[in-house]
Amino acid sequence: MIKIRRVKRIWETAKSHDPNQYMRRETSPKPDGGRRRLRGEEPRDMTQEMDLFVNVYHLKDPELLQKLTDLVQVRRFPRGKVILHSGEQQTQVMLLLEGIVRGYFLDLDGSEHTDCFCIRRGAPAMPPCGLEDPSPINLSTVSDCMMAVLPIPETMQLVQQYPELFNLYSTLMTESMRLHNRIKNTLCNYSAKEKFDWFLQQYPGLIFDINNRYIASFLNMTPETLSRMKSALRRTRSL
Repeated sequence: MIKIRRVKRIWETAKSHDPNQYMRRETSPKPDGGRRRLRGEEPRDMTQEMDLFVNVYHLKDPELLQKLTDLVQVRRFPRGKVILHSGEQQTQVMLLLEGIVRGYFLDLDGSEHTDCFCIRRGAPAMPPCGLEDPSPINLSTVSDCMMAVLPIPETMQLVQQYPELFNLYSTLMTESMRLHNRIKNTLCNYSAKEKFDWFLQQYPGLIFDINNRYIASFLNMTPETLSRMKSALRRTRSL
């Protein structure tokens, strides 16, 4: 009961805050490096995790929230870190808190081709495949990232035990696959200018924050074509 009351207290604190404030503020690394605390240690700050579970995912069951916060670890990944290699099987559920993650694959010549970007808070930073399948792509951080990380076996046990979490899991996986398919359909049927305009709408603010090579391969155009469009956009905005 002590733990449940603590979760309720953190839950109420998280509910009273603007969920967007955590996107704006800088969060310093936890002094314990994100590891599980030992018996007798002071409780770690659960604000980030509880904000994700309550304000982003809208979970309400205090018992489920307690079990999730017992499992979750908040981890920081530096820019350029490959967090999953193509062919590897996933062992963790990774949920984006801050930053940008890129999915990419290599062609026969070893050239990289961007498959997707993950930018939305709470989005699964995971490949478009089942949890038991080898990843068809690499996942790498484009910026310094913070993620909520949960072990897959224990998380799937909770998914089976709690209908609320099962519904969330099903929604996240379905939306992720639909988005991936919609992106591929868009990029196959749009002109270069239409793809550029579409990127500006879907990923606001990212056009000047991400390496041209990554965006050009994602939009299936040359870096030179992308540079010309970005220059035209700068001239338009300066008028």
